[in-house]
Amino acid sequence: MITSSAVPDAALRLLVENGFDATSVDALAQAAGISRSTFFRRFGSKEEMVFADQEMIIHHLETMLATSSLGPAQTLVNAGLVVFDQHTARPEAASLRHRLLQDVPSLRDRELVSTHRYERAFRNHLRDRGLYDLPHGRALCIAFASGVVSVHNDHLRRWLKHPEDTRRPELERELLALAALFTPALEATGEPERSQPTTVVVTVSGGAADTEAIVEQVREALNRANG
Repeated sequence: MITSSAVPDAALRLLVENGFDATSVDALAQAAGISRSTFFRRFGSKEEMVFADQEMIIHHLETMLATSSLGPAQTLVNAGLVVFDQHTARPEAASLRHRLLQDVPSLRDRELVSTHRYERAFRNHLRDRGLYDLPHGRALCIAFASGVVSVHNDHLRRWLKHPEDTRRPELERELLALAALFTPALEATGEPERSQPTTVVVTVSGGAADTEAIVEQVREALNRANG
């Protein structure tokens, strides 16, 4: 869990109350308790400030995926829950940011980019575990990664409308149900069973071997075995 935030609630509140375009960098820096030069060093721009927490979450997620020792399906379930926990850890900030995205089209577009980055992180994790090599593996990985993000986003949107509701248990149940659909294909182990070759043992005793006779006896034995 990330224990600190890059963006103070006061700065987000200022953007919501005054408007994104009308709020100056100087005002945001003052609300954040930093100088103008520090603001630019830390964030670069107003837009980057809005999504600074997102960047922290994505980096945290990538580290978690890279170090997971669980199966691929359970790893993505846990990752989806981690992202949800990060977004809901600060209800006021989440609500302010959501209102801001609703008001500013360019920020909504940037939010779509973030969604694709989550999908890519999940998809790359499955790819790096060699699952693209499975039959239809690439399609399965893309579908599972997209499904985890879609289910997560649906619960997050509903939570934003009613932050008092505890949506995490339901989210976990639905992610586990989704994972159960993909687990048989993504976590199959071993190679398909192959039929064992027939072993023929020929024993020759009682004198010199007659090649033609041996061949004939083998042929007769195989015919009897095959019915």
